Amino acid sequence: MIASSQPTLGAKGSAADQSSSPAAPLAISLLQGGVLRPLEESVFIQQGDYWAIRYQGQVAILKSTRGLRYLADLLRDPGREFHVRELLARPMDVSTPAAAVAANRRVTDGLYAGVPVLDAQAKVEYKCRVNDLRQDLSQAERFNDPRRKTEVKNELQAIADQLASAVGLGGRDRKTSSDAERARSAVTKCIKKAVQKIGEAIPSLGYHLAARIKTGYFCSYNPHPDRPVAWKF
Repeated sequence: MIASSQPTLGAKGSAADQSSSPAAPLAISLLQGGVLRPLEESVFIQQGDYWAIRYQGQVAILKSTRGLRYLADLLRDPGREFHVRELLARPMDVSTPAAAVAANRRVTDGLYAGVPVLDAQAKVEYKCRVNDLRQDLSQAERFNDPRRKTEVKNELQAIADQLASAVGLGGRDRKTSSDAERARSAVTKCIKKAVQKIGEAIPSLGYHLAARIKTGYFCSYNPHPDRPVAWKF
């Protein structure tokens, strides 16, 4: 990983200092060759086994990963929701309409198939448990029992997280199946790891992506409507 705010490798030393990195020759070529100019452009370009990224004048050269490819798919089509199975099925090169159509056809059947993450009985049990915990919390506060308060709050938070993952907007049940859940977990993990790597090189872009990338069974990139980013690919 190489980052810079100028057309040199000055963020972590001179070009000579980075000569041991396999990305160094590529970084020098890209930066000196003008691929990433003008400086104000936001760029997300794949060059062989590396991605060249520029944002707000800073540059990062990152080793290619699935997560970076997923991010590129989302950035190319802001606002669109991609089902995780669609992201997994898309070929490495979806630059042509035919490739994208072929990928979409592979995931059309059964796209919304699955069963609710939580059935009605599980919801009732969660509700009863939450009521019990609230009573326990009230009692712990009356008796000034900090340890019990912490335990109860931790369990309440765990239940809240589980419910959030099972219920979507408007209280609609989210559905899943074993293969869809595996796809969601794999894609989410790859995207979050890629955002973390980008953030280590370009903190401002890391913050931007963390705030504007939505993951789950459907993933999307939702830039601020008043401050859209014109990405170049």
